[in-house]
Amino acid sequence: MAEFKPTASQAAAISARGSAVLVSAGAGSGKTRVLTERLMGYITDAEHPVDIDSFLIITFTRAAAGELRGRIMDEIANALAADPANKRLRRQSALCQKAQIGTIHSFCAALLREHCHACGLPPQFKIADDDRIAVMKSAALERVLDRYYENVDAHPGFALLADTVGAGRDDRRLGTLVLTLHDKMQCHARPEQWAAEQVALLGETGDDAAQTPWGREIIGRVKSMADYWAAELERVLQAISAQEKIAAAYTDSIAATADQLRELRRCLDLGWDRARACLPITYPALGRLAKSPDPALSELAKNRRTACKKATEKIEDMLYSDSEKLLSELRLTTPAMTALLALTLDFAGELTKDKRRAGLVDYGDLEHISVRLLTNEDGSPSALARQLGGRFTEIMVDEYQDVSRVQDEIFRAISRDGKNLFMVGDVKQSIYRFRLADPGIFTEKYLSYADCDAAAPGEPRRIMLRENFRSRSEVLDAANAVFGLCMSRELGDIDYDEAAALKCGASYEGEAPKPELRLIELPRSCGDEDSPDKTELEAQYVAARIRELIDVRTEVSGRGGMRPLEYGDIAILLRSANSIGGVYRNALVQQGIPVASVQGGGFFTSIEISTMMSLLAVIDNPYQDIPLIAVLRSPVFGFTADELSAIRASGKRCDFYTALCAAAETDEKCAGFVRTLAGFRAEAPDMSAAELTWRLCGELDMLAICSAMTDGEQRRANLLELVELSERFESSGYRGLHRFVLWLRRLAEKGQEPASGAASASAVQIMSIHKSKGLEFPVVFLCDTARRFNKRDSQDSVLVHPQLGLGPKLTDTKRRIEYPTLARHAIRLRLERETLSEELRLLYVALTRPKERLIVTGVVKDAEKTLAKAREAVTTPMVPEVLASAQSMLDWLIYSAIADGGRHIAMETAEPAAAAPVRAADTPVEGSDEGMIAELERKLSFEYPYADAVHLPSKVTATELKGRDAADEDAQSVAPKPAPSFRTPDFGRVNRPATGAERGVATHLVLQYMDFSKTGSIAEINHEIARLEEEKFITAREAEAVDAEAIDGLFRSPLGRRMLAAKNMRREFKFSLLVGADEVFGAAAGEQVLLQGVVDCCIEEDGELVIIDYKTDRVRGAAVERRAETYAGQLRAYAAAMERITGKPVRECALYFLAAGRTVTVPLKTRKSEENS
Repeated sequence: MAEFKPTASQAAAISARGSAVLVSAGAGSGKTRVLTERLMGYITDAEHPVDIDSFLIITFTRAAAGELRGRIMDEIANALAADPANKRLRRQSALCQKAQIGTIHSFCAALLREHCHACGLPPQFKIADDDRIAVMKSAALERVLDRYYENVDAHPGFALLADTVGAGRDDRRLGTLVLTLHDKMQCHARPEQWAAEQVALLGETGDDAAQTPWGREIIGRVKSMADYWAAELERVLQAISAQEKIAAAYTDSIAATADQLRELRRCLDLGWDRARACLPITYPALGRLAKSPDPALSELAKNRRTACKKATEKIEDMLYSDSEKLLSELRLTTPAMTALLALTLDFAGELTKDKRRAGLVDYGDLEHISVRLLTNEDGSPSALARQLGGRFTEIMVDEYQDVSRVQDEIFRAISRDGKNLFMVGDVKQSIYRFRLADPGIFTEKYLSYADCDAAAPGEPRRIMLRENFRSRSEVLDAANAVFGLCMSRELGDIDYDEAAALKCGASYEGEAPKPELRLIELPRSCGDEDSPDKTELEAQYVAARIRELIDVRTEVSGRGGMRPLEYGDIAILLRSANSIGGVYRNALVQQGIPVASVQGGGFFTSIEISTMMSLLAVIDNPYQDIPLIAVLRSPVFGFTADELSAIRASGKRCDFYTALCAAAETDEKCAGFVRTLAGFRAEAPDMSAAELTWRLCGELDMLAICSAMTDGEQRRANLLELVELSERFESSGYRGLHRFVLWLRRLAEKGQEPASGAASASAVQIMSIHKSKGLEFPVVFLCDTARRFNKRDSQDSVLVHPQLGLGPKLTDTKRRIEYPTLARHAIRLRLERETLSEELRLLYVALTRPKERLIVTGVVKDAEKTLAKAREAVTTPMVPEVLASAQSMLDWLIYSAIADGGRHIAMETAEPAAAAPVRAADTPVEGSDEGMIAELERKLSFEYPYADAVHLPSKVTATELKGRDAADEDAQSVAPKPAPSFRTPDFGRVNRPATGAERGVATHLVLQYMDFSKTGSIAEINHEIARLEEEKFITAREAEAVDAEAIDGLFRSPLGRRMLAAKNMRREFKFSLLVGADEVFGAAAGEQVLLQGVVDCCIEEDGELVIIDYKTDRVRGAAVERRAETYAGQLRAYAAAMERITGKPVRECALYFLAAGRTVTVPLKTRKSEENS
């Protein structure tokens, strides 16, 4: 074995003593070797040696703990080989098995067993699995909710909570909210203290929104946006100053907007309402520019101005109301939020009682009970913690970037206030926020600790391991190009500066191609980037590329030099392997490429595993037709379709097992199966799940059968993995064949694929980026990078954040309408930024897995437009505000490739690969008729001449021509839906807020039937609504949902006055007429479709028509214009139809937004004007 020669930074990490040490270890920097060498340095120290069992070494997983223990034992064995007579080393070898090397949970479990008397646990307590805890949670929640409902008066605020946040057909929404809040509160060492702090925070909001935590969050975001766009407009002004003609036309307008942005930035420091006074930011009309001397420059200036306009519209949405209203809304939510916190704490107490009665704890209990034993109420170490800390020479924690706040408190308590704490991690690889990991803990220490060579004695210090010993310089240069541009404190939690950048420490022969970014352009027939078709196309491209790399004998480094690339050298990394891994597996199989699916979606669906699961189910209960037939048809028993038909004929009216037994009386093959099954059923009650599974494999020669099948090695590995799963099932405390079968089915339903045991040299691996962490591969394909970021965290009914607390909606209980609050807006912004930061760190993990080749793929709809838009936004460095607008990892990669200019990243557009062809024989069949073959080829190559018309609908509604796929309140489709949804009965909707669609329907009914002459006041309008309810035009629920003030605003507006003055008016005018398909869809000329629609209102002025459409969309401010654009196609269809039906020209199409009280005129051609009502 080559002698280890540490770098300077590694040597510093190995030898640093006397204080807390934080090692920021970049990907592939040898941190595990540093941990091992540091430990060896302690136990072999010539002057002050210590025993290995005086260390506490914490790793992230049990597998990592086992690997680290093995490495330490190897190092001790190597040292003993060099000095066999060393008694101290022999002692360390014996103590190594007793050394405390494990996970945080194994440490906590040992602590609680040792001190069970102090925490009220039985010494023989068990750790429950997730399924058991889920059942207990459901039961505890049901009991607590029953108590609250039975005695509502005893729980202030609960009635309001149930009527607002928990409103719905039943209490499932409230129950889900309690479970979610309970889980998220586990990131706090003392959840009840955090709950009390939130109640106080909501009740003491002050009088300036900017002084609240939520206001500060929003103000900070607006400051960044204002700074960026003011600077960006200055950059545009400097650019156009070189062209006198462009400058003369554009400078005044752009400079005026930039001045307003700077004034807004100044006022943001003066308070919320002062900042709002600066809005809206105006955009004076640009000067006339007939012939631009530099069209590209003038287009850039206009595009950046448009982008700035969209950004300032977002600013208006953030500062959408004044302080008084925002804070009063928050105060109105306090009773319900107080009740929610109390309910959640009561549920937690009930669940704890259930677990204690059963002698169970979960993983969260291990941490929370431990932290209560080890810390006092003020967070200081307890006497037990000080006593325990005296046992350890040092506490070493690996993967420190993934610890939670609770775990950090535990480490601090037992490490003499952190003085003997050695932490190793890389915040750039913190990707477990969903497990309550908090990368901010690592970042806080990283920023506060001094550099090692500058730290005073006893002062906490940090050491950076930059050298990467895994990857070629080409791979690292590409990674540095991406994260040097994209990663920062604001996005990623660390500045990717010189200290964070990766430095190549590996030695490779020759040069390798630059990492590739391949943009796969979708055919027009394939839909958008999120369609299933695009996944299949991308998978086919990747499979073809892998085949190409193998066929041309691509070389990679081996132990003896260069060697040909093998399938096992390749990994495909996906953001969500469980959902689309199967598509990639199928594409590889079509190309004849072997697949070892770590997460390729093929384990439970493989023949050998599905057969074993069916066999286990039949042994448990043979009276199950589908599993029984699956077993009979399997390669193990080999019944043919004819034989199964004969069995069914033996008993046509009974279950299949009874028919099989009847057939066994005359058929020896059936009799043999029945005897075999009876034997297994007799043995099963006395066997564990693992013993039975292994018995089936041996008795039925399953391993041999798999070996004879295609991809036999992988199939054998799958069976061995099933045996391991059965052992895991038994170790969790479960027993019984029936429960084992159900457990396997749940794993399959959840997509929880076990890791494959196939040899790495034989097959391509498919896995998620999360699963790839800590691994390395010679060649990596990073795919599906166009997948949109998941922002579901910001859509819950009440948002929760560890620092910002609760973000509720405000519910108008009379009108049953929900509004977001200031707190919700702020928390949503923070959660979305944290989600993006984690996605960026996930990309870092992916790009640092390859050793030699990196190929990234992503699907785009129009590569040319995508790249042109990205080029306009790219600056060096890029600001977080632009990066935060990215929709996918691919956006960041494209920005980086453009900024890189081809130096380290090779970006190209790629054509989708065709599906793998069926290979025909190379030579014609003897005696074949060439004329017949030609005729067959002619017929088989026939193409339908009217292909464009195949997918045309026979009917289309005008509403379907909107610019987006959103539900519209006045949509009326005459075509029946394939899967109709049924109206909820009135008794099931009594306590549920009216939906947007229900409000829209109610408002349209009122405007259709009310007497317009009785709209002079709100009182008259309310009287009309009551009349319509009494006369059964609308229901009581619909009457309640109508906003009379909004209708009053309509008739007081200029548009409403025109309606009242019109002599000829049509309301809710329905039409149906045939139109050319090319008029609607731009394709299939000569074909016709039936266009149908309902015009809300049409008035006649001077012989011309004015079409009016009411919208109840809850949009405000600048969002009104954006929403109006989505309805333009619908209004133009109305105009065309009315002109053809009436023969009169349409003068104007107007949208009236009732909630905003604004009219937007939709241009019949290309322009749009607006009047403020």
